Amino acid sequence: MKAKYAVVICLFVGASLGSAGWAIHHNSYEAGKSASDQEWNTKWANRDLADKAAQLAQEKAQRDEERRRKDETEEIVRNAEKEKQNALAEAAAANDVAGRLRGALADIRRKLAASETGKLSANVASRQTAAEAINMLADLYEESDRRAGELAQYADAAVSAGSVCERTYDAVTRSVE
Repeated sequence: MKAKYAVVICLFVGASLGSAGWAIHHNSYEAGKSASDQEWNTKWANRDLADKAAQLAQEKAQRDEERRRKDETEEIVRNAEKEKQNALAEAAAANDVAGRLRGALADIRRKLAASETGKLSANVASRQTAAEAINMLADLYEESDRRAGELAQYADAAVSAGSVCERTYDAVTRSVE
């Protein structure tokens, strides 16, 4: 019986030592695993912070670029409006000059029609033909002057619009420097 007790005691001691060994091993494994997890969590947190900082910096750069583009576009529009007002003022001045020229042509027509030499019977046919030719030339000149003014206004508007478009495109497509 002593041998039975010795075997049971040996089994009990072996089981106790095995359990103690397993407990020590398990606790060490869990401690190492916990330390490793903590280390990786710290690395991931640092990476997440760096990613967030980079994202915020990129968003700020994009906002700054958008603001720069908006400011340049607004400046271009303001300059275009000034150019348009200047062109309208120049067109009005040109119309005034053309109006004075038309008035001078009308005055020449009146003077020619009222001239005493136009009333002489011998020269009536030749003067009438000359007066008609002068009137026709004056009409043609007036019409060509009016049409030239219209074309100049159209050309000025087209040049201004193209210039605004080009400057806006250049301002928007230029990258952040």
